[in-house]
Amino acid sequence: MAAPRITPRTYHWISRAALWSLVAIVITGASVRLTGSGLGCSDWPNCEPGQLVPAKDFHGWVEFGNRLITGVVSLAVILAVSASLYRAPRERRLTMWSLGLVAGVAAQVVLGAITVRTHLSPPIVMAHFLLSMGLVWNAAVLARCADPEPQTRAPAPRSLATHCWVVATLAAAAIVAGTVVTAAGPHGGDEDVERLAVDLPDAARVHGIIVFALVIAALWLATRLRSADPTDLSRRADWVLGIIAVQATIGYVQYFTEVPVLLVAVHIAGASALWIAVVRLVLDARGMSTDIGDAPQASQATGSREPDFAQ
Repeated sequence: MAAPRITPRTYHWISRAALWSLVAIVITGASVRLTGSGLGCSDWPNCEPGQLVPAKDFHGWVEFGNRLITGVVSLAVILAVSASLYRAPRERRLTMWSLGLVAGVAAQVVLGAITVRTHLSPPIVMAHFLLSMGLVWNAAVLARCADPEPQTRAPAPRSLATHCWVVATLAAAAIVAGTVVTAAGPHGGDEDVERLAVDLPDAARVHGIIVFALVIAALWLATRLRSADPTDLSRRADWVLGIIAVQATIGYVQYFTEVPVLLVAVHIAGASALWIAVVRLVLDARGMSTDIGDAPQASQATGSREPDFAQ
């Protein structure tokens, strides 16, 4: 019996499904915390000792539902690995990036168990979210590599590529600072959970300063690209700038309106969208080709030595 063959286009859709499933688990994980359901299940992997599923309890089912969605995500990333082995033609780098997703999801399962057993310790919850952002990065690169449409580009000039990296670094710093604000804020997943021992206004102020620097850097990049490269890379920068503007607005509104749950959820979804946008921006800046074998030649042809975001 002949082995199934996966077309590049089909594999691209599989990789995108893995990416968006990871974004979905970020949002559902946030809903657990925002509804105060973080300790809806007191045990792991059972919801309660000797009881797999929760009783008729809202918080228990919110927490258990998130665990079920984690199972769906696990299947999606396993499918991405399996399909990469049957893709025609097979590309080793696709398999390696998909294996990275499996390793990351396995680590998330372990961190999830530790989160429950440490009663939602703020540093563990922060690590849980930041690992999710690492998985989103991995999945975004995999989906970009799997794109079946040839998109070979010359790398951007060194100064522009470096500017893109500055924007990405500031975005990462803003996300990390945002987890500190959240860990010190009122939405800990349970009303009895101890919060991070930092002053919330000070944490929010640091986060705001980083976001302000990010806005300036992204605005400057978008302005430079409109004259230097008014095509794809410029559009990427415009998307990044637009998402940052929306995120900054939501952040200030939620801070001055006592952090309403709905706005926090939207802000977390926006953080995922921003991270995907900056990953794609950096990949395009380095001239990454979807024809995987072409990427090294593109760099050699221009003598570029920019750091490789996808390796």
